[in-house]
Amino acid sequence: MNHETKVKIEDHLNMVMERILYKRTVQEPFNEEEIKRNNPFGYRLVPLEVWKGSKFERSFVTSLGQGIFEQIAKIIAEGTGAEAINQHTRTVRLNTWQVEYIDSVLEKQRNNKGKNQNTILKSIKEEVEKLRDLDTDRYQEVNVLADLWIKRVDGSEEFYSLKTVKPNLDQTEKAKREMLRLMAAEDVKAFFALPYNPAGEGEIYKNIHSIPYKLFDMDNDEFVLLGKAFWNQIGQDDNTYDELLNIFNKVGKVYTEKIRMHYFGIVPSNNVMDIIAESPEKWD
Repeated sequence: MNHETKVKIEDHLNMVMERILYKRTVQEPFNEEEIKRNNPFGYRLVPLEVWKGSKFERSFVTSLGQGIFEQIAKIIAEGTGAEAINQHTRTVRLNTWQVEYIDSVLEKQRNNKGKNQNTILKSIKEEVEKLRDLDTDRYQEVNVLADLWIKRVDGSEEFYSLKTVKPNLDQTEKAKREMLRLMAAEDVKAFFALPYNPAGEGEIYKNIHSIPYKLFDMDNDEFVLLGKAFWNQIGQDDNTYDELLNIFNKVGKVYTEKIRMHYFGIVPSNNVMDIIAESPEKWD
């Protein structure tokens, strides 16, 4: 990533973290009496910091959802010189056999159980080739929504369905339907992507979550991107993922101490105060 892209990502993360901290300390501060009233037994068993931490964690996870990853991916793509749009809708024209085939395949894969799963599940490339062979003179237009659309400098287009790291079956099915519709209708690439692998980078995804395997070969399909593979493709550079982690580390050093001080009431040391003072947005 170039310097300008890194600065934009850092600024975006700072904005998100400031918003979370403001919400938890000013708009909706921690209410000890509410915990005592709603969970009288648990309140008496564990330190108050446990409840405060849990409250903040829920707010943090909600805010650091798919939206922020979509926005960061857009910033990275634009940094390569590409055009990029979040929540991009494309209207495509398919023949009725293609529409029916996609629905039929997804229903079979979704409902299939047992050892014959691999005989039903084909790669995205194989399924698209089959779809393009289907032809009839009856056509219909369908709208397809991509979480991220990228048009590269060479004119090629990429569509990404960027999901939570543990998508449910409905989310997975919807993503695959959109992908097949796009690639059957146009000469574009569409991807099922997760911002990180919850099993650990480089580990087998199935160790932590198996649902998407009903519809995708999560380990081998070229149109399935997890974590590092996703970010490096967006940035067109093998260092993008590691550089992004470094930016999160940099922002995290500041907000770890801000959260300790303003939310938990832990007074920081002088050197920590210097770190906070150097942050681009001062906490008042």
